[in-house]
Amino acid sequence: MKKLQDEVSLTGKFERITLMDLRRQPGEVFASVALGKVFVVTKNGKPIAVISRPPGETLLTVIESNGEVTYDKI
Repeated sequence: MKKLQDEVSLTGKFERITLMDLRRQPGEVFASVALGKVFVVTKNGKPIAVISRPPGETLLTVIESNGEVTYDKI
């Protein structure tokens, strides 16, 4: 059975972030994820989650003239 660290090391492109940092700045984290960044969330130094874009999905962000934001598949 693969461990989370084994899975993540296969991608080679990830950034570690603590659970506390995620709670402090979720908007910044998810904006980075939308741009393709992958985060490994840690708690007490141990990986507990991976945050990334949906596999095989590329989303197009549409900002309407009234400021409403929607997402469509490309």
